[in-house]
Amino acid sequence: MYEDITNLGKAETFIEEILEIIDHIKLLDNFSVDELKVLSSYMQCYAAPRDYTLIHEGDEGDYLILILSGKVKVQKNIRNVGVKKIAEVLAGVTLGEMSLIDTQARFASCITLSPTDFAVFSRDSLNEVLIEMPRLGNKLLLVLLQLMAQRLRDTSDKFLPSVFGVPI
Repeated sequence: MYEDITNLGKAETFIEEILEIIDHIKLLDNFSVDELKVLSSYMQCYAAPRDYTLIHEGDEGDYLILILSGKVKVQKNIRNVGVKKIAEVLAGVTLGEMSLIDTQARFASCITLSPTDFAVFSRDSLNEVLIEMPRLGNKLLLVLLQLMAQRLRDTSDKFLPSVFGVPI
């Protein structure tokens, strides 16, 4: 997955930068600075060039990505329609949490629109946090589930009216 990108090291070395954009990171806004430091010790940071595919639709997914800087396009291959852009995201957004949780194939592809720095949190890291710090791990799982539920609601609001012939 990580060819043509630069490994920047552990996310804990970027904790100051993460704290600067914390207001934009919906996933992490209910965590204390100490909890963020612990979680960042389980993440690895990378830098990707423009037009780099961070996540491939259909691939196995065992990690989520936290965008630290840059811009990413999320696109979906829709049967009988083709590839459609479904979102553009900036720093502070997480991608891939659905596959991290349900172990299913990636729902969409995520491609950088500009040079992008990001942190990776793997399923192995999630399992380690759950074993070593169950309270923090459960808090993270709850936040991930809330985020996924909100995205499902947003997607339903956006697309269901067009499915039933009602203008958006």
